[in-house]
This record gives sequence, C-alpha cells and structure tokens, in this order.
Amino acid sequence: MQNYVKLSEEEITKTIEENNNKLQLTDKQKERWHKKCLCLVEFKNEEEIPALDFDHQGNMDDWLIIEKIEDIVVGTSISYNYEKSRF
Repeated sequence: MQNYVKLSEEEITKTIEENNNKLQLTDKQKERWHKKCLCLVEFKNEEEIPALDFDHQGNMDDWLIIEKIEDIVVGTSISYNYEKSRF
C-alpha cells in the first residue's frame, strides 16, 4: 500500500515556484500541472543516445511493451509477435 500526502493549494504553488528555475514552466504549464500530488525527478550527467530506426509494422501502436529492442530495430527486426504484447 502506497502512502502519499495531498498538497494544499499553497504547497502546490510554492513547490512549482521554488523549482521553476529547473522546470522552466510557462504560466499555462504551471496551471496545467497544478496538481495535488507532484513527483519531481532531477537527472544529472545525462547523455544523449542515438535514435534507433525501427521497422513500423502493421497495427503498431504508439506504445509497445517488448521483450527485446532488437525485435523492432531496423536490420534486426522480425515480425512483431503481438501475442506477447500487453495493451
């Protein structure tokens, strides 16, 4: 069972404003993300990885849960087995 605390309106505003130097939210985004539960995650020392080309196959959805990336990468691809997918 997860425990969480709902933030008050003041706590939401304070949290967003105190972190906006990193978040860089517009006023519209601040309004959109004014939520009672927030999770802010900061990454350091991130590195860009090259994009992978993938074989778009029939009925390929926006999100795929796959066992191995090689199953859909160009040059290593085989027909995607939808039996193993979870939608």
